[in-house]
This record gives sequence, structure tokens and C-alpha cells, in this order.
Amino acid sequence: MSTDHAAELFGLTDAVALVTGGAGGIPKATAIALAKAGAHVAVADIADEFTAQTVEEIEALGRRAIGLHADVRSPENVRAMIEETRRRLGPITVAVNGVGSLGAATPKSFLDFTIDDWNGPVELNLTSTMLCMQAEAIAMIEDGVPGRIVNFGSTSGLVSAPSVSHYGAANAGVIHLTKSVALELASYNVRVNCVVPGTHDINRAGRETPTSKRPEQAEFLRKAAAATPLQRLGLAEETAGVALFLASDLSSYMTGHAVVSDGGIVHTTQRPPVGALKPLALSGIGGGGHD
Repeated sequence: MSTDHAAELFGLTDAVALVTGGAGGIPKATAIALAKAGAHVAVADIADEFTAQTVEEIEALGRRAIGLHADVRSPENVRAMIEETRRRLGPITVAVNGVGSLGAATPKSFLDFTIDDWNGPVELNLTSTMLCMQAEAIAMIEDGVPGRIVNFGSTSGLVSAPSVSHYGAANAGVIHLTKSVALELASYNVRVNCVVPGTHDINRAGRETPTSKRPEQAEFLRKAAAATPLQRLGLAEETAGVALFLASDLSSYMTGHAVVSDGGIVHTTQRPPVGALKPLALSGIGGGGHD
């Protein structure tokens, strides 16, 4: 297939895409994939150095790119991010909401959660997605473009995730929010879908995170790879392809769907827990919890 025919299938030539969390991991790979498909890309993150690297890689592909410093937990930051993208690149056709992780929270028994433990992952995953979708949709409707919004969730939002139930609940919320908002925005010609990644080898696609160096994290990744039917962790570029599909004309009749990219692990009973922690809240209570 010729390059021209491939570009025609995607329908993204000279489209403007906004990718949050694009400094590293799957969102960065998605930003690169969108550029290869012909889009100009605004890359938003709080890690300015890594954001600049993503911008350089996109520009090397012959596409326009800008880097934006934005904390998407802040309504003011989100609005500024949207307006700067429109001002410098033009109307936003594609918005990829890639910010989301456990963040500063550590695995902990549900019985030991503080309100800050709970709020951290909820704000970083669910609230940020809500704020971005709201501002992106308003901009798309105002500009009269056929918009495509692609959110990122997690398989922790589909299956039980002991010791990270706050993160799982937040991502279940992202998936449900995607479905509900898709119905509200359909009449405005704005499609909304969600990519649901399983466990990935994110260090091969940009920024290395401190958690990736923890022994317990390394052991979890080893177990996750062994338990996955495809017998390996996902690569960022692979799941970026799912996001590209949802952002393109190839999925023009899809909205409100959550597409899982996990090597098949949600179909098994082998998904390892992030941790199996005895609640401190039950210390001293006979028979409470399990080691």
C-alpha cells in the first residue's frame, strides 16, 4: 500500500492532535504514531525536558509540534493548554488524554487508605480526564470539527486489583465516563473511546520512572509477563497503534467503546496482584487479614 493510500485511510493528514502525558510511555508513542500518520501534534506534560524530546522527534518527521507545560488536574491549566494549541496549531481534531498512573501513591491495603491516598489516583486519572474531555469537546464543537477523543484507562479498572483499589476505581470511572460522555457528544459529531492497556514495558518508550527500579515492581513485571497469554509485556508502540486506530477514520463508526490491549491477560485468572498487604488497621486484632 502506498503512503498516500495509508494516509487516506487514517484521515489525519494535517489534522491537529493534542496528547497529554506525551513526555513518555504509551502517550509519547501515540504522539509519534499520530505524527507518522500525518498529524501536527501538541504535546502536554509537566516533564518539560522529556516533552521537548518528544517535540523534536515529531519535528524530525516533518510535522509541526509544540510542547506545553500543563498539569491537567488544574482546570486553569487545561483551558490554557487548549487555547494555546488552537492558537498555535489550529482547531483540535484529535485529543488523546494519556495522563494517568498510580502517581505518588504506593500500594496499600484498602483499610489503611487516608483521604489523600484516595484522592491522589482519582484526581490524576479520573478528574484529569473529565477536565480535559470537557474543555476539548467544547473547543471541537465551537470550531465545528468532527472530533475524536481518546482516553486511556487501565485493566485495573476492569478486573480486581488488590492494594491499588483506589487506582482501579479511578480507571473504572474513566471507562464509564467514556461511555456516558460518548452518548452526550454523539449529536455534535464528536466520538469518544478509551484504550485500556495491560502491563507494558514503558522504559522502552521514553522516560524511566522511579517505580520501575523498585525490586517489588520488577518482580510484579516479571510475574505479569509470565502470566500473560502472549508471554510478554506490551510495548508502548503496540498500544499506541490502538489509540491511533481510535483517533483515525478507520474507527469512524465507533464511539463509547473501551478497547483492551493487554496480551489477553484479562481472560485468565493469572493476573498477579500488585501487592497482598496485611492491613495495618487490623494490627492486634486476632484473625485479621492474611500475610
